[in-house]
Amino acid sequence: MQRNLPQADTIFHNGKVLPVSDDSVQQAVAIHGERVLAVGSESEVLALAGPGTKRVDLRGRTLIPGIVDIHAHMDREGLKNDYPSLAGARSIDDILEVVRREVASKSPGEWVVTMPVGDPPNYTNMPQGLAEGRYPTRHDLDRVSPNNPVYLRGIWTPWNMPPSVSVANSVALQMAGIDRNTPSPDETVVIDRDTDGYPTGVFSDSNGYPSVEFTLMRIVPRFTHAQRVEALKESMQIYSSVGTTGTYEGHGIAPEVLRVYKEVWDAGENKQRVHLTLSPSWASVEDAEREMEKWGHSASGPGFGDDMLRISGYYIQYGRSPYLARARSAELPYTGWAGFAESYHPPEMFRGLVRQAALHNLRVNTLVRGCLEDVLQVFEEVGRETPIADKRWVLVHILRATDDQMRRMKRLGLVLETIPLTDLWLRGHALPAPQDGEGAADAHRTYMHYDIPYSFGTDNKPYNPFQTLWAAISRTEAHSGQALDPNECLTRMEALRAFTVGGAYFSFDENERGSLEPGKLADLAVLSDDYLNMPMQEMSNMRSLLTMVGGKVMHDSGEL
Repeated sequence: MQRNLPQADTIFHNGKVLPVSDDSVQQAVAIHGERVLAVGSESEVLALAGPGTKRVDLRGRTLIPGIVDIHAHMDREGLKNDYPSLAGARSIDDILEVVRREVASKSPGEWVVTMPVGDPPNYTNMPQGLAEGRYPTRHDLDRVSPNNPVYLRGIWTPWNMPPSVSVANSVALQMAGIDRNTPSPDETVVIDRDTDGYPTGVFSDSNGYPSVEFTLMRIVPRFTHAQRVEALKESMQIYSSVGTTGTYEGHGIAPEVLRVYKEVWDAGENKQRVHLTLSPSWASVEDAEREMEKWGHSASGPGFGDDMLRISGYYIQYGRSPYLARARSAELPYTGWAGFAESYHPPEMFRGLVRQAALHNLRVNTLVRGCLEDVLQVFEEVGRETPIADKRWVLVHILRATDDQMRRMKRLGLVLETIPLTDLWLRGHALPAPQDGEGAADAHRTYMHYDIPYSFGTDNKPYNPFQTLWAAISRTEAHSGQALDPNECLTRMEALRAFTVGGAYFSFDENERGSLEPGKLADLAVLSDDYLNMPMQEMSNMRSLLTMVGGKVMHDSGEL
């Protein structure tokens, strides 16, 4: 412990302090201003107390660095509370009771829009979980709402798996101009019909991201700017309540949501350190080049902004669905649940966009599920022209890779983002068999072997990072209850390190935050349970009792 240190503002003591810079368990941590002053034993740290020092007795509780969620989609969480929930409904009558209650509070002709059928966060086992084994139809909804348009939203497909099933009543269908002659906008969207060909009001959308509210039912009321602003503030508070202190949005943020973040930042109401990646809607490589020439400097390198809001780089999509890109892009700037613009970039266009980004020192983030080899080849080609090895380009939603691909990732200086709760627990039963020497899904221990930086995202399904930590440690698959490739399981300390200092690496901040070391920013959380020793099956329920960002309390449960 250094001598002549200033007096601590706050000391947390008599606890289990996990610095994560090593595997040690300390007893106390001192905070001065916005930074960590000291970490160590009870006697060492309490020696830094003075008359004005606030002492917090942890009474044996665990204190960790703040979680950095590198695929957070944080803006969505608060929006979920703006619409009536159908959670707990186990029959069509249960659903109708919620609709009846909502109609009673509306004027004739006013919309009733609900969250999806099923229980959040994943809306699983539907419609099998309903007594009738089917979704309600327009005729069912008409019984309780003959004069008000009703729309039961389908799931945002990444919350579970396609399809996304939504339901409209007769008034809503009439307002949308949908009748027996209305064609489907694409083979991926099914308008359910009765034996006479009339729509039943049920839509089934098997796209990766739903398109019905951007095509057939674009008349449904949309999130407003005011809703998004209040929802983001609420989301930041919710994320703070589970120990998250920072986010990285590698899937990109579209202008309508970027405006919301900026407004909250302007008002000084950020409770999270936010790092945003831009989500463009370029029509061509030439369009992108013009934009980069004009504005690229504002998002170049590690980014532009301050400790609470920073912007850098672009999310650049490889391939995807031409239909989905057309359907969703036609309604921009509105993006719905996504918060990002959906694009279709065939291989040659992707290559051109990536080349321009490299020339302008703009970091590239690309989703590589099912296209890893194609993306790696482009990155290698571009990297031979414009070196990218120190730029920390991001492979988003990586799933499987071969040993050869791992070595190439290392040479390119890439960083990897995984979503273990979704990949291993929720969808583990549907994982395709490895191809051509591919290794395990979310091969975290192999990434460590090749010394490739990686971290986790919650993908907001759900937002609690301890469920994600549980998935990375146990690798349990929901249907069988078995561990997938158990040789890839992480220890509790390894997983926590990946979600803290590993997350900070995505923002070039590993020397500023992510671990509890003297001089680093005092981003921390006091946990509701003993992270290192609690039963694994209880880890998913853990939360934060107190969360600090830069030495300021952002969440306090009142239990300390």
